[in-house]
Amino acid sequence: MSDILKNSLMDRLLKLQCHFTWDLLGEDVDIDNVEERLNDQIVFLPDALKHRMYNLLAYLKHLKGDHEEAMIQLQKAEAQIQKSSISEDTDVRRTVMYANFAWVCYHQNQFNKSFTYAEKVETILKQYESPPKKNTLMLDIYGEQGWTYLSFIGKYYQWAAECFEKALGLDPEDPELNSGYAMAVYRIEGFSNSSNTEKRSFKLLERAVRLNPRDTVMKVLLALKYLDMNKYNQGTMLVEQALQEQPESPYVLRYVATFYRKNRQLDQAIATLKKVLCLTPTSCPVYYQLAKCYTCLIRKPTYYNTQQNAEAIANAKFYSQKAVELNRSSVGPHILLARVYMKANEHQKAKEEFDKTLTMNDMWPEQKQELHFYWAKYLIHSRQSKSEAVRHFNEVVKIQSPSWFRENAIKELQSLDKP
Repeated sequence: MSDILKNSLMDRLLKLQCHFTWDLLGEDVDIDNVEERLNDQIVFLPDALKHRMYNLLAYLKHLKGDHEEAMIQLQKAEAQIQKSSISEDTDVRRTVMYANFAWVCYHQNQFNKSFTYAEKVETILKQYESPPKKNTLMLDIYGEQGWTYLSFIGKYYQWAAECFEKALGLDPEDPELNSGYAMAVYRIEGFSNSSNTEKRSFKLLERAVRLNPRDTVMKVLLALKYLDMNKYNQGTMLVEQALQEQPESPYVLRYVATFYRKNRQLDQAIATLKKVLCLTPTSCPVYYQLAKCYTCLIRKPTYYNTQQNAEAIANAKFYSQKAVELNRSSVGPHILLARVYMKANEHQKAKEEFDKTLTMNDMWPEQKQELHFYWAKYLIHSRQSKSEAVRHFNEVVKIQSPSWFRENAIKELQSLDKP
């Protein structure tokens, strides 16, 4: 194929809606970790959703330069769509997949095949170019794009929320899209650590549960919001419902464990997470949550049995180190590991982890605040340097995002200024 025709083909490919045109950058994530999560989802999530996982797996294989394997994943996506789609939505669900096929063929230098797949997408688009058919097509594309962004981390959550907002503008009552939007906003708010507990996600989660009462993950997320608002009974009722409906779902159990941890039921949280670990043994979030539980058990030796404290520190180290190992691009486990070293009074390791974490690309402003805040607190309590602690509290305050860390850094600075 001549360079002119190749350039013309590339122009067509760039106009397609698919993973290759959605600005998904491999350097933002630990690709192996995302693959592990997707493979777990293929095992535990309903068949109707699996084509999305295969589509994203194909793109991840492309990022690793393995286009043969990318093609295999797309073939699995096609088989899954054929198996689980009703006749009228089969072509709609193939739109993103055919676009991915076109890109993979292009990277394999199979330009004629790439052109054929691009034409297939364009044929579907023509069939669905008028309302209300166009709405059906765009709902599927926005939905797949939103769920794809939720499979990445950090900055992608905001993009996910925007995709779900666009989709809900076309169909406000769609249960799955409402769940996706609520999940995206819930995750965004999770970074803020604001003292304002009744946030936007609460109403979105309420709506998602009302529209789809069988969505057990939404129920447990809503339960967590009730707990934030000190409405323990309402939260507990939703947790019990979710456990009755899906007692073996690792995604339900993971959030149930978070509910137990936040309610200081640490033994129950740890037992639940270890059950999840048996189901998904390479899950970074599970190791991260276990590390959080054991970190909560660490106390000053004067207030706590020293043997129990040593065990809590050892377990917190083990699980946070494992979480970092499983997903080196996830900021939260790095911050937690630095905190564990601080609590263990291992200054050099804490400093190394602190410095390393500050250089990570995908840190949210609130995460920088959290890191500087805990480092400042450590410097004061370990009597390392009051002036350095003040500098780090000021770093927290300089970041304008409202959060619990910023509020308390201001209080700490006021306290340190007192004679």
